[in-house]
Amino acid sequence: MSSTVIERIKGMSVAWFSFNLATSAIVLSSFALGNLEHMGSLLTLAKALAVINTATYVFTAIMYSLRVILGWQSFKLMLRHPVQGPFLSVIAIATMLLSLDWSLVLGNITIAAIFFYAGLVVHTVLFLVIMYHLERHPGVEIHYMNPGWYMPAVGNVLVPYVGMILASKGIAISKSLLGIYLGTGTIMWIALFAIWLYRAIFYSPPPARLMATTWINLAPPAVIPLSYEALLGFTPRVYSELFREAAKSPISPLATKLLVAIFDFFYYTFWGVAGLLFALVMMITAGYMARREIEFAESWWAFVFPLAAYTISTIHLYLHHPGDHWLVYYAWLLYILTWISYIVTTSLSVYYGYEEVVKKVPEEKLPPVARPLPEDITRENNGYDKSK
Repeated sequence: MSSTVIERIKGMSVAWFSFNLATSAIVLSSFALGNLEHMGSLLTLAKALAVINTATYVFTAIMYSLRVILGWQSFKLMLRHPVQGPFLSVIAIATMLLSLDWSLVLGNITIAAIFFYAGLVVHTVLFLVIMYHLERHPGVEIHYMNPGWYMPAVGNVLVPYVGMILASKGIAISKSLLGIYLGTGTIMWIALFAIWLYRAIFYSPPPARLMATTWINLAPPAVIPLSYEALLGFTPRVYSELFREAAKSPISPLATKLLVAIFDFFYYTFWGVAGLLFALVMMITAGYMARREIEFAESWWAFVFPLAAYTISTIHLYLHHPGDHWLVYYAWLLYILTWISYIVTTSLSVYYGYEEVVKKVPEEKLPPVARPLPEDITRENNGYDKSK
């Protein structure tokens, strides 16, 4: 292996997994909308993309494993970094989403379980290590905070949703264990969201190329209701059956109201927050565009997954409340925006990758796609100076 190849592997960015995460998001939203609208074309598209996504994930996982082995010291520094560290959770999230690809779309529970448990182990280790270093770090300052910090929380709230999908298909999984992840992820997101609001209001906004990470705000409140739905056993099919049984009861009005209230309390609390955040991040993005401050970066992958998760969450809400037919049109709008984000980000990633690797364009003339933030955001002597 030549020294040039080794250096490229050692410099490989974790954002490669963002492609897999985003593609899984497209797969799952296409599958959900295809089932809702009885569109075989969307279901076929979902299956084809799931296979492609698996192949690219295996390649990425092998190459990144080599990157960790060859550049262990730099990887340890990344783990400890207050900005770059939380982004590493994308590895585990992409892995667990592949479990959904295989359980729901491709129908192979064995492979789905392998991806789930692998993702669960990686996520748990990364979560503990990242949170440990954030808590013990002597110099974390408020301006380091960005929605990328939500990534460990997103992984936590995703665990029970994936786990309960597998449990419904015969895989033995502890419901109480899944509850630990859901509770931890939910409370962690609420706390971090408060910090983000504080940082956004009282300090300067993040740099333009981190603008896309603002969209990660949508992810936790979009996934949390899906996980509560699964963990409480109120999936759309079960909910409809319980609703019919409640209607037969002598106390049907009370039983029906109680059933609706329990579900709606959890679902609307978080889905509603996601709805307002969607409008807010659209306005923030439009503001950056109006000022011509939009700058392409790896963080643009953050557009895709939150939109797809919010699409699926909206579809599930409609299945519970089919009288609100406007939710179907809303889901289509979100789905179209998801595809636009996916196509634009993929195209620009390929283009700038070609410019750098094939045409040998100097790095200073390319968008800074290899770093989530410039090195100078951290103070000197804080333990992250790579020269030490």
